[in-house]
Amino acid sequence: MHGVGGLLGEIRAALGPDLHLVHRLDRSTSGVLLLARGREALVAAHAVWARDVEKVYLAVTRGVPEAAEGVVAFPLLEHRSSKPELMARALKTAYGPARAGNLIAGKKVRAIPPVPQPGRTSVHPAGRPASTAYRVLDARKGFALVEMRPSGGRMHQLRVHLLALGTPIANDPLYDEQAESAPPFLHALRLTWRKPLGCRKGVWTWESKACLPAPFGTI
Repeated sequence: MHGVGGLLGEIRAALGPDLHLVHRLDRSTSGVLLLARGREALVAAHAVWARDVEKVYLAVTRGVPEAAEGVVAFPLLEHRSSKPELMARALKTAYGPARAGNLIAGKKVRAIPPVPQPGRTSVHPAGRPASTAYRVLDARKGFALVEMRPSGGRMHQLRVHLLALGTPIANDPLYDEQAESAPPFLHALRLTWRKPLGCRKGVWTWESKACLPAPFGTI
């Protein structure tokens, strides 16, 4: 999203410099992206984002979730490469400075799970709450087309919650141990904003159609 060659720079060049990301997508994720024009609009959007905006994604997973639908509610510990202090703070709060230091150094500490590598997220007791509702839309040849509705916005939340089900996003270079050269499929299908800014009633919806990889065809 950011930096040289990032999408935000291209959008600002085309549509004006006073555009700001309301949320983010991973580099390999396609679909709907919402921006705010001006800082005031950005702050207002962030103030109601978690409460009033529903996000819907599609993913193709390697393997089919055992339950056709459900909610994954595992805490997620994020190891942001640009902000490692956030993970360190979470570990110190959960386990104290000494054990946190050992975990960060890669040492085993009793029954505490290891921390994620830089740039990754993992299910971990010291993580922040996160939940993802999902349902299987189709299943073919050992793959599944899964719809997901996350609550919260942790780094790699959908990718790691699907991994926790034993069905990672197919060809995810970070979380699918059987990843091949084909790109992973994770698509931001729809954003629904209830009671949008400046409106007492109504709903705003943005939707992006997706060309699904084999064996699922096109929607």
